[in-house]
Amino acid sequence: MTIDEIQQIINYAYPKIQSYYGKGKLDYPPIDNSHKNTYALHSGEPEATGEHAATSIAEYYKGTIYLYLPNITNEEGLLRSIIHEYTHYTQDSELFAKYRAMYDYEDDPTEIEAHKNEEDWHLFSQNNNK
Repeated sequence: MTIDEIQQIINYAYPKIQSYYGKGKLDYPPIDNSHKNTYALHSGEPEATGEHAATSIAEYYKGTIYLYLPNITNEEGLLRSIIHEYTHYTQDSELFAKYRAMYDYEDDPTEIEAHKNEEDWHLFSQNNNK
């Protein structure tokens, strides 16, 4: 997918996602696509890499949804990622941190909810409304 295609989908779907899932306690999170992977984001080194560099698509971190464009290949994956990370934005941050310490990723209730919400991706697809 090109950056323009991704941005067109974001422009169409993100306001609908915000409306559908509601506002969290913080301001709506901006979407940032300026880092190519999670290692580049957290290290500050644009060319940083690591074991998840080729598979990490998105994350919610410090009030922002980060999308890693090199790993986004289609509209469904993009929308699922935005919904997943937006779900984390709406969750209680203290509970989110507590669950991170208590559970493995696949058993974490916040992750279970985010994965469940991903199934709504088709509701926000541009192709769904044509």
